[in-house]
Amino acid sequence: MDIKGKKLLLLGDSIMNGSGNKNYGVGEYLVKDYGVTLYKYCWGGARVGYFEGKNWMVEQVRRSINDKVDPDIIIFDGFTNDCHTKTPESECDVPLGEMTEGFEGFDIFAVSKENTTFSNCFENVADALKKYCPNAKVLFIRPHRMVSRGEKCQVEYGERAVAICKKWGIAVCDLYKDCDFDTFREEDRDKYTNDSYGWGRGDGTHPNARGYEERYMPVIEKAISKL
Repeated sequence: MDIKGKKLLLLGDSIMNGSGNKNYGVGEYLVKDYGVTLYKYCWGGARVGYFEGKNWMVEQVRRSINDKVDPDIIIFDGFTNDCHTKTPESECDVPLGEMTEGFEGFDIFAVSKENTTFSNCFENVADALKKYCPNAKVLFIRPHRMVSRGEKCQVEYGERAVAICKKWGIAVCDLYKDCDFDTFREEDRDKYTNDSYGWGRGDGTHPNARGYEERYMPVIEKAISKL
């Protein structure tokens, strides 16, 4: 897909937002390189499933629909915060839930805050993007391997996100598998992520300018070209 001059809808969390790079993230790089018109609804700390006090991706999608955004391309991420835990022994902030077999019964405007799961909300998002933006190309970004999340849970939630995308016909840019960016390695952590908390080292989560420019954007732009 040639995205020069196209309209881009960006959804998701701090990694899409560019929170580790002065809010200069995926969308801003695509504006600079391709002149896209950016509609940015992503927000730091966002969860796909509802978690009290945090931004909810379901509401990002609702707002974009109510604002009558008519994008040519949609890029989104989501699950990094859903699988956040306070301690290694804690449960994830949002339960994984179950993936359904069919395509019926989804309504982004009817999703309740009560008892949400990651899988159900992700499927409602997928349904809404297909339903309300039928002409848009959609790309899901699975982020890099993060030392800031339990390895087992980030694999479990990431694989579920990929499976749901496959079911709904959404393209995936799998940075976890296809990008050499692994913050379990201290060198990658400190070179490519921001010292967000004054620890004197990279936080392992939020890409800095080098992380976006050398690790994220080349792989993302290649994925976009194949849409």
